[in-house]
Amino acid sequence: MGNHEDKVFLKRFSIIILILVGITFAIIFMATRHGPEVDPATNPSRMALADERTAPVGAVRTELPEGADAVAAVPAAPVDPASIDGTAIYDSVCAVCHNAGVAGAPIPGSDDWATRAEQGHDTLVDHAINGLNAMPPKGGRPDLSDAEVIAAVEHMLAL
Repeated sequence: MGNHEDKVFLKRFSIIILILVGITFAIIFMATRHGPEVDPATNPSRMALADERTAPVGAVRTELPEGADAVAAVPAAPVDPASIDGTAIYDSVCAVCHNAGVAGAPIPGSDDWATRAEQGHDTLVDHAINGLNAMPPKGGRPDLSDAEVIAAVEHMLAL
């Protein structure tokens, strides 16, 4: 008896769904045929909003301003390496990987670090500035100056 009841239920449920779909199509048909005929392109406020949303956010300047023949480069002020805090740079940038040995980063004070230190100061500085293996250039901080990276390397050598 349960199988017969299931068939009756499915038949009635299918009929209800078909009626609802038919009503939906009837509403859509009536709305498109009997609704107001408004061209969205002629609505001035809609066009203004569309223009505002699609306006460029900036422009590329390809010419020099009037009266400027050349732009003089301002030389960077010389940095006294002794005034750079290598400890702070190490703590904020390098320690994240080097204290835990992330992706093979040598831990300062370990045998692996001693092997790297034997390569010499210039090699360590070159690797720190240009990157090596998984370490990105300047430890992933391109805003650091070369002098700041050197100060961090010297701090690591002192550990």
